[in-house]
Amino acid sequence: MSIIRLVLPFLLLALTTCSEFKPYSDPGYAQVVSRGYGVNYWLKELYSTRGMTSAELQQTVSSWEQEFLDDPDTGNRIRLAMLLTAGDNPARAPKRARELLEGLEATQLKTSELEMVAILRQILDCQYKADMTISKLNKQIRQQSERIEELEQQQQALTDIEQNIQQRDIQPEIEQNMQQLELEQDIDNGNQ
Repeated sequence: MSIIRLVLPFLLLALTTCSEFKPYSDPGYAQVVSRGYGVNYWLKELYSTRGMTSAELQQTVSSWEQEFLDDPDTGNRIRLAMLLTAGDNPARAPKRARELLEGLEATQLKTSELEMVAILRQILDCQYKADMTISKLNKQIRQQSERIEELEQQQQALTDIEQNIQQRDIQPEIEQNMQQLELEQDIDNGNQ
């Protein structure tokens, strides 16, 4: 009986504290989290690379590449492709990212993985188009700069020709004026 008196207050205390808890009810499914897999995890890993120095980014790329080579599963492949596609500039390698994405078989991917791969491919396509546009514009700028330089040289040549012509026109005039002055001086000297 003494044991019951001793245990009864603890039992009542436990029951009253448990009544304070609210029941858990979530209509959605519980999220399954596994190390190194899933879109949320890959995005978190990508976000952790923001603000890294160039050396740190290169080291991260090497590390993730090695992890992929050691275990070439879908998770490591997509994570590396994501860094090479959407990482900060020193980490970007669109050609390698495209190779990684091409190696995926759609039949083995989950819906979220398919969507992530589609987004990464779209980003790569947009980057490629932008690079081609920039390359085309740089070529046009280079051609226009060359054309401007040619026109400036032609303009300088025309200016030189014009100056030569003006000097030729001025020379006879100067010579005539000189002769006129000499003649006037001779006349003045002869009159004196």
